Order: sequence, then structure tokens, then C-alpha cells
Amino acid sequence: MTLEIEAYVRKAKAEGKEGEAALKEGIEKAIEKAVHLHEAMAPRNLSESIALALHEELALTGQESEEILRFAFETLVDAVQKPKEKEIERLLVEIDRLKRHLSTEEEEMQRSLRDLFGGIETVSAKLPEEARRRWQEALENAELEHVEGLGILEETVEAALVAALEESEEIEPSIREVIRHITHKALGEGLLTAARIRAILTAILSKASDLAEATPTNAEAIIRGTVYGINDALISTVRQLKEQLQFAPEEIRLGHVANWEELVAMLSRSDELYREIIDNVASKSSPFVAKILRESADVLGDQFAELKRISQETIVVAREKLTTLAKEAAARGIELTEHLTAEAKRLGTKAWKVALEMAKRGKGN
Repeated sequence: MTLEIEAYVRKAKAEGKEGEAALKEGIEKAIEKAVHLHEAMAPRNLSESIALALHEELALTGQESEEILRFAFETLVDAVQKPKEKEIERLLVEIDRLKRHLSTEEEEMQRSLRDLFGGIETVSAKLPEEARRRWQEALENAELEHVEGLGILEETVEAALVAALEESEEIEPSIREVIRHITHKALGEGLLTAARIRAILTAILSKASDLAEATPTNAEAIIRGTVYGINDALISTVRQLKEQLQFAPEEIRLGHVANWEELVAMLSRSDELYREIIDNVASKSSPFVAKILRESADVLGDQFAELKRISQETIVVAREKLTTLAKEAAARGIELTEHLTAEAKRLGTKAWKVALEMAKRGKGN
């Protein structure tokens, strides 16, 4: 590779540049052209070729000073990096646009959900009293199931806790029951994954901790009721999953699970996961609230054992059902790969991949 620096220097001088200024312009123009002509080269190879030509051409003129070399190196870096910097700037602008679009879509989804429920509420208000009660109860349950989509999980928890403080004579039992109900409904809205459980439980515990900090005289009742209510909800949610795995049709049963390995891993340490969530919220709370949170988790004791027991039972059921499913498919003489792949597409679940592996092992025995 040749840079032809001297030719560019002569041109710079013809345009009125003198001395070092002409030399720098010559180097700049020469390097920029070389980078443009060889843009397909790998950066290291390009750098070596240009550096070698630079040394040869500057050595001939005796102008290979440290300052000129530093200027040449900076010119090379700028020439190679500028197009990438422009692309990064373009992508940042695009990311910003997408973020704004996402935010708009999320707000629109929340407004849409509120409008949908608002329409139902308008109709229910016009019904006879007995029917209105049924409609209202069904509507409240539906709203709770979509509480994450509405973006009001924390607001729902806060309103429930404040109502329990203001209206209940026995604060802790009231909070425990209302938190159990809210948590169970929120968890039931989607698939059971560790990440989703962590997000929901952290939001609920954090809001309870904030309220406990603001009302220290009732702090223990608020925290204990919330911690125990969440634990009750976890037990009932896992028990419900176990029943679904046992008795629901195949389509429904498999549709409750996105990844069997993840489900089993989560269930195998459900009690530890909840304790970790409590400790994490405690670490971000004041010492006063953190102490109550950790003490409440310690007191759970046997109830943690119950959560672990029902989780282990659910793991056994899940494994038994998958094994049975695989053996039934093999016994019917179905071509396993084609059949299970088709089912996977229809149900949209990864469970069939596990069933396929089990079926293959069963057929080979």
C-alpha cells in the first residue's frame, strides 16, 4: 500500500498551506483515502498496512517526528471510527424513538384495559341488586387477574393495606387475608417463573414496607400480615398448579408451563426463593422495618415447610405426568418426532421437547 503523502502535500501548498500545516493536511487526506479504498480490510491489517506506508514515506522526507506521528495515528483512528460513531448515533436515536413508542403502547394498553372494565362496570351498575353483586365480584376478580397489565399492583396493595388499617379491628389477620387474595390473583395471571414471582412479591413487600415505615405503631401488624399472606398465596398457588397438572386436559395442563426444567428448579427451592426476596427487600429498607421483615420470615417456620412440601409434591406430579404422556405416545405407535413437533407448534409450549426426550428413552427400553 502507498499513501502518496507527498502528492497531497504539494496540493496543499498550491492552495496556500505552508510547512507543518501542509504536511498534516497531506497526511490527513492520504490516510482518509486509504481507509476509504480499503474499508473491507480488517482493522488490524489496515492499520499495519497504513503504518508501514507511513513510516516509509515520512522517513524519506525526514519528517517523522513524534508530533507528526501522533497526528497521523489520531487521523487513522478518526477515519476508521467516524462511520461507526455515526451509526451508533443513528441507533441511539432509533432506540429513543422505540422507547417512546413502547411507552405509548403500554399506556394505551392500560387505558384500553381500564375502558374495558369501565364498560362492564357501567352495565353492572344498572342491574338488579343480586345480579349486580355477582357482576361486581366477577369484575373485581377479573381486574385482579390483570393487575400487572393495568400497572396498578402497588396501588392495589396500598389501597388494601390502608383500608385494613382504617376499617379492621384485627389488623394483622385482615391484612394477611387481603394480601393472600391479591398475591394469588396476581400470580395466577401468567406462567410461574422465578423472575415473575420475584417481581410480584418484591412489589408487594416493598409497598407494605413503605406503609410500615410511615405508620410505625402498626408496622409489625402490616409486615407480618403481608409476609404471612404472601406465603399463604404461594402455597395455594402451587397447590392449584398441582391440581391443574393432575386433572386438567393436556392442552390446559401443558399450557401452564413454559419450561419444565425451570419450573422444577423453581419449585425445588420455592421456600428459599421467598426468603431471598424478603431479605432483598429488607436490605433496602430502614433498620426498623428490616428487623421486622427478617423476624417475620424466621417465625414462618412450619409454613415454609408446608410450601416446600407442596412444591415437592407438585414436582413429583409434573414428572409423573410427563412420563405417562411419553409412554402413551409410544404405545400408540405414533411417529414421535412428527407428532410431538406438531403438538409443540399447536400448543406453543416447550414441554413437548421434554416429553419427546422421555418418549424416546421409553421406546428404547
